[in-house]
Amino acid sequence: MYNTIILSLALLLLAAGSKPGNAQTVIISEEPGTRELDTGYGMNRKHYSHSWLSVDFIAGRPDSRGGDIRYWRSRSLSYGYRYKRKYSEVFSGGLEFLISRRAFYPEQDPYKMVPDTVINDKEKLVFLQAGTGAYQRLNFGRRGDHIGSFLDLGIYGGWNFHVRHITDNSLEGGERVRVRRTRLDYPVKFEYGLLARLGSGNVVLRGTYRLSDLFKADSGLPELPRLTLGLEIGMHPF
Repeated sequence: MYNTIILSLALLLLAAGSKPGNAQTVIISEEPGTRELDTGYGMNRKHYSHSWLSVDFIAGRPDSRGGDIRYWRSRSLSYGYRYKRKYSEVFSGGLEFLISRRAFYPEQDPYKMVPDTVINDKEKLVFLQAGTGAYQRLNFGRRGDHIGSFLDLGIYGGWNFHVRHITDNSLEGGERVRVRRTRLDYPVKFEYGLLARLGSGNVVLRGTYRLSDLFKADSGLPELPRLTLGLEIGMHPF
């Protein structure tokens, strides 16, 4: 009797499995390189986003001699997140968000005017900034499903949410005095400018040019150099 029951259940299961309505839907094809379901997300697909890191050095000349800086020490470190929308095989565009720390080291010479005329052993102006940017991308060369080679042109804006002035001087007897000033009244809160990037895969050469001023018009301070040049590393697969 038990054998008859088991055989009957087996026949019922086989019959149910043979109905077309119960066939399984294939989500990923077993054949290499083919997909039945494509989300449109990928490095060379309709949508893609990734994070990045960059170091940028201050370049160019100040508006007047009183704004000279020590160039190799003056630099910016940034971390950002970028979205890319593919329009065609050639054109893309997108938005990005970033946070950066930029430090200017004023030249300690008799012409010094930023942020004052006092000569110090060590001195720097540090800007902490949250920013955003928009860009258009020209893709060129063969890419496959990779970022490939590209040229970006765009604009950026930033909010200088914290600015500090730090001096460090030695006194007689070997003592040192370090002074940190915040809530400064002469820097502007917001800035904007142009950006350009030339990249291949994860490695990007980048530059920005600040169109706005760093200091308020009534401060009487000369503007610091507006150009930055740097290197970016995209944090995405090769």
